[in-house]
Amino acid sequence: MDAPALFDIFKIAIENERATHNLYMHAAADAPDAYTKKLFEELAAMELNHEKKLEKCYKELKEKSS
Repeated sequence: MDAPALFDIFKIAIENERATHNLYMHAAADAPDAYTKKLFEELAAMELNHEKKLEKCYKELKEKSS
C-alpha cells in the first residue's frame, strides 16, 4: 500500500472515531436514566481514546515518511 492511501485510511478512521464519539455523547444527553447515560459516556470516552491513538500513529507515520 502506498503512503498516500495509508494516510487517507488513517484520516477516515480518525473522522469515524470522532463521529462515533459525538453520537455517543448525544445519546448520553438523551439517555432515559443514569445507568444508560454513564454507559454512553464511557463509550464516548473510549472513542476519544481511539481517536487520540490514531492521531498519534498518523503523525508518527507522517514523520517517518518525510
